[in-house]
Amino acid sequence: MAVLTISRDLGSGGREVGQRLSGSMGYRFVDRESILGRLKAAGHKWEKWTEGFDEHAPRVWEKYDWSYYGFIAMLQSTIMNEAGSDDVVIIGRGGNYLLQGVPFALRVRIVAPIEERISTVSTREGIDEESARWIIDRTDRERAGFLLTVYGRDGRDPVDYDLVFDSGAMSIDRIASTIAGILPVKDRLKDEKSLRDLKMRALAADIKANLFTTLPFFMSTLEVEFDGEAICIRGVVRLPRERELVMKESRKAAAGAPLRFELRYRQ
Repeated sequence: MAVLTISRDLGSGGREVGQRLSGSMGYRFVDRESILGRLKAAGHKWEKWTEGFDEHAPRVWEKYDWSYYGFIAMLQSTIMNEAGSDDVVIIGRGGNYLLQGVPFALRVRIVAPIEERISTVSTREGIDEESARWIIDRTDRERAGFLLTVYGRDGRDPVDYDLVFDSGAMSIDRIASTIAGILPVKDRLKDEKSLRDLKMRALAADIKANLFTTLPFFMSTLEVEFDGEAICIRGVVRLPRERELVMKESRKAAAGAPLRFELRYRQ
């Protein structure tokens, strides 16, 4: 079946839409808790990121922390592998950017007028409207900052999605029903090539996560992408032994998949 990603404004009902579709269509529901649960299982080294993480822009010190980039790479690897296993609703975390170009992925965003969002959050959390507005403003800034840092987009542009729904103009039930009607159309776009390409993109994410979490040196320029034929590892190293280690770890994680290396020495 198709893969569904849902980006949502806090208080717009996006999570509820995902839960309803998951229940009615038999999709797995992948959200913050399930993703971070898998990352916690990777070991205590990542605990400091999973404990307080929720789509926030990196602080100044985090930008220079190698483990932050390792955490982001592991996050992306987790999402890509969830998508590769099919029949899944992925909530937030930039899933729409990671799955761009996948023909059987439906990328949805759900928004709502600010006053309705405030009312929803106020009622749900049992707080006054001023506090709800503060929470929404902060969440909006943090999510936009996270996406801008990781993907170079702030998540607010409709062009980044296949569909955008306004829950102030359309009920949650109707939004869920509309999406449910479109998913089978997306599913028919799945073929052997598109499945293979997604698996290779997921493997590229695995290799990147492995490099970020095992290399004993920092590679700020590291990129790992599937170009349609092979997984390309690009970056800048300082020494021949660093280059050899990158190649060795990449081949180990690739398990025989085609690789291409574009590793240059720092001038």
